Amino acid sequence: METRYLRISYEDSISGKKQLLSTQLNLLNTVKRVHNYTSLRKSELTKKRKLQTALRELRTKIKSFMSTLPKEELSTKEIRKKLQKKKEKKEDLNLQEQLQEIREKLEKLQ
Repeated sequence: METRYLRISYEDSISGKKQLLSTQLNLLNTVKRVHNYTSLRKSELTKKRKLQTALRELRTKIKSFMSTLPKEELSTKEIRKKLQKKKEKKEDLNLQEQLQEIREKLEKLQ
């Protein structure tokens, strides 16, 4: 096989070298960013694991603390029902008061 050479002008060779060097520079910057990302990701994962273990420990401590407390007599559902009944009574009273006021106004007009 025969080898052939092409003649490239000086300006073309300089621009080609510049493009090659800028490509190499961009590639090295990309590699640097990838390494930075991987190290940040590793540190993030270790921090997440530490947080998960701390939360597990906290849950167990809370459970043990809750088990030492005396049991409540009323459940939260019962408390909510009582509060709701009180609100309904207040609304009923409020409606009755409004009705009474309207009746009094009517009497004044007559």
